[in-house]
Amino acid sequence: MCTTLGKTLARCFVVLMSVAAAGCVSWRDLHPVPPSVTTGQRLARQGVAAMELEQWSEAEHLFESSVKKSPEDPEARRHLAEVLWRRGAESDALEHIAVAAEIDASDPNTAVRAGEMLLDAGESARAIKQADRAVRLDNTLAAAWTLRGRAYAAQGDTQRALADLQRALLLAPNSADLLVETAQLYQVRGQHQQCLAVLHRLQDTSPGGEQPPDLLELEGRTYLALGRPQQALERLALAVERGSQSADLPALQAQAAAQMGVEVSSRPAAPRTQIR
Repeated sequence: MCTTLGKTLARCFVVLMSVAAAGCVSWRDLHPVPPSVTTGQRLARQGVAAMELEQWSEAEHLFESSVKKSPEDPEARRHLAEVLWRRGAESDALEHIAVAAEIDASDPNTAVRAGEMLLDAGESARAIKQADRAVRLDNTLAAAWTLRGRAYAAQGDTQRALADLQRALLLAPNSADLLVETAQLYQVRGQHQQCLAVLHRLQDTSPGGEQPPDLLELEGRTYLALGRPQQALERLALAVERGSQSADLPALQAQAAAQMGVEVSSRPAAPRTQIR
């Protein structure tokens, strides 16, 4: 009896496996990958290889061919948009990145890149829409908050811009670019003490603690606005030492010196020790 039962179970197992295998084959037969898609993917991979070799014309040709073969592939369109953007074909690049964002509507990074291109093209309102989408998809993505903050800043809405950049800083606290933009917004809004605090934070996170001349100038302006001309002169002189070409520096130095009742050397490379 046991032998008969065992044989019966074995036959049932074989039948079940056969049905399962037939089902898998049937699924593949009913849903084959179209040759155009596989060709498009192959062309896209070749395009990426051409990009890595900086063969930009070849990469563009390959990505265009890939999009023609497989127009619903967002990856090929993203790459094509980047290559077109690089050579200055803004309208074509924007078209492809927008389509990629629509096809891959669940990817916040594509929305962010579309928004960045739109913002660079001067379309801040459309950039905000892409940023809104990216934030909804992933509210922990610092790039999404950064994009929206920059877009609001471009529209002159410094309050919203600052709020979004501060949110981005919570997610990427050591981002030098974010710290600089936040400091600049504080200065525009006349919040000089907050601006100075961010600049000092930036200095603490900079390699070697050395600030570039444009940030030294910003710090000098901030000290001047706070009524601290001695410190303003020191930072402005250091900006000169580090090669600043800003046309505003002489006037700023003169203003600081006037507040102190002293004269300042007008020579472009005047070190701090020459302040009189």
